[in-house]
Amino acid sequence: MTFLQPLILLALPVIALPMLIHLINQNRHRTIPWAATMFLLQAKRMARGMARLRYILIMVARMLAIAGLIFAISRPMSGGWLGLTTSGAPELTVVILDRSVSMEEQDLSTGRSKRETAIEKLSSVLKDLGRNTRVVLFDSATGERHDLATPDALTQLPETAPTSTSADIPALLQEATEYILSNETGRTDVWICSDLRQSDWNPSGGRWESVREQLRNRDGVQLYLLAYQDLAPDNLSVSVSGVHRRETIAGAELVMDLKLTRSSPTSDALRVPVTFVIGGARSTVDLELTGSQLVRNGHTIPIDRESKRGWGRVELPRDVNSSDNIFDFVYAEPAVQRTVIVSDDSQVAALLRLAAATPSDRSLIYEAQVVTSSQAAVIEWDSIALVLWQAPLPTDVVAKQLESFVEQGGCAMFFPPESPDEQLLFGTRWGQWQEPEGSDHFALSRWRTDADLLGNTLSGTPLPVGQVLTYRTCAVQNEQGTVLAQLENGPPLILRATTDQGAAWFCSTLPTTECSNFVSNGITFYVMIQRAVARGAAALGAARQYDCGTLKSSIAQTWTPLDEISDAVLLSERTLNRGLYETPEASFALNRPLAEDSVEVLDDGTLEQVLSGLNYTRIDDKAGSTMALASEIWRVFLILMVIALMAEALLCVPEKSPLKLVENTQKRELPTQKTPFPKKVSMTS
Repeated sequence: MTFLQPLILLALPVIALPMLIHLINQNRHRTIPWAATMFLLQAKRMARGMARLRYILIMVARMLAIAGLIFAISRPMSGGWLGLTTSGAPELTVVILDRSVSMEEQDLSTGRSKRETAIEKLSSVLKDLGRNTRVVLFDSATGERHDLATPDALTQLPETAPTSTSADIPALLQEATEYILSNETGRTDVWICSDLRQSDWNPSGGRWESVREQLRNRDGVQLYLLAYQDLAPDNLSVSVSGVHRRETIAGAELVMDLKLTRSSPTSDALRVPVTFVIGGARSTVDLELTGSQLVRNGHTIPIDRESKRGWGRVELPRDVNSSDNIFDFVYAEPAVQRTVIVSDDSQVAALLRLAAATPSDRSLIYEAQVVTSSQAAVIEWDSIALVLWQAPLPTDVVAKQLESFVEQGGCAMFFPPESPDEQLLFGTRWGQWQEPEGSDHFALSRWRTDADLLGNTLSGTPLPVGQVLTYRTCAVQNEQGTVLAQLENGPPLILRATTDQGAAWFCSTLPTTECSNFVSNGITFYVMIQRAVARGAAALGAARQYDCGTLKSSIAQTWTPLDEISDAVLLSERTLNRGLYETPEASFALNRPLAEDSVEVLDDGTLEQVLSGLNYTRIDDKAGSTMALASEIWRVFLILMVIALMAEALLCVPEKSPLKLVENTQKRELPTQKTPFPKKVSMTS
């Protein structure tokens, strides 16, 4: 329970006023010994117990009435949960809103999603806090700060609308923490609205330690976690990958890998109608799903031979989350899967070239070129998908070229040089080479299987990452990167640096036999390189696939929508929502990140570890819930005050007692005297 006017609670000592009056009244009469009333003692002893109880009840009723009045005018707030303090309305309220795809899961009875439910409840709480509280919003889609003029703006801003993006909760919390510290605010409430998806929280990321350290040292910050952890068991999602056009004897066809995912496995075969839309023409195929996933590799759809470039989508029937029921794609002549290897070590270069040039899809063309670090300035950046860099990190012109290459959607993977230096690139630098202590190798302690380079296959089969052994590793220094694989008692094995677009990975060992068993355990290393090539190639050619939230909004200003759904999206929101667009040079398909299809959520132990040492309150809620987070309950205290006053009035009604009867009898028998009896008599023998 919290109080919007907590200073009024300073009047609580007034509750003792009835007791003080009683004590003063007890001592204001003069005591006169009077031996003639001995016969009243017995009757008084009989009535003393009940009278004392009545006096106590009257006093308690009066004290409760005063307490009820004080609590009522202090405007108490409460709800279906506990944990709020009594320190009053905060000076600043920071709202961190998860706008990822998974937050669009709805309650079918009310039609409200988790995101909508959280916004409505927070808006109600902010209204009750009054106008003296400043409200700041950090949304997961843009990552930017928005100052709210009124609490109602929380439900009206475009920055709180649904998107097809993922969320980076540690990055948002770090931005909010830096804002709080830089503005030196007073008491601050931080509300995090999220469904606790593991892919969004990234519990092994390097930002959490910095956030915890900053918030521990900041007084007056209270953290509230509004959690929507429940999962709908029957939600279906669809995605496609590797879409490309190829010629056949009969004409042409589209080739793609299709994947259906169910939030919980089913033992019985589930019939799922899947609709394919190619350039506006629709066709439906019934597929049977058993378990939690259905994967169809190399699914083909016939198209016109003259159709060299076009668009399409895959649709599922509407369910509790319609945001993951559609996946868009574009197609054209496939781009060459070209990789450039920068290395001065011929052995390392040969192993990297072997992994990059060996085709994983025979219908595509793979090329790999090896150059030395001194020749890096002449690389044709516009035509390559991936850069494998095993040399000292570049400086000056080449460093800017690499950053621009990744900024435009390209991919780069860095391997440590033999002699690391202090050069910084993508917020990362190499440390010193390390060897294991007390063992002949570093073992992996954990790795991410939900997405990225080491994620499970389309069929859900995990890669044999646990079999990777590292005999020699180089330290990787980056506090804000995402760890994809962590060595036990060592640095990260694979780390992804933070980039706006594209991707930059750092691998802390080499594929040589002296450094690792990447070659003998070739599956993990080969898949890792091929996935990096495929991701970089998706941003090449005339058909380009992007994840929502990875492009700047200004890039899409000149794009032309290809369908009515895309045409209805605001210009500023195009890169945040799925859609199909084109320019004279290329076609673009924007979709949700595939990590949003993962249903893994943080368990209580992991959440406690992530927020260790922070003053936080967890509030579990559900989509469509109508129970208020907090509401004013001053009426309850007023009712209690009225009840207390009525009880006090009833207790004060005089009643006849044996003592009063005896006293009346004695008054009739005693002789008349001019001196009146004292009001208080000491009964002594």
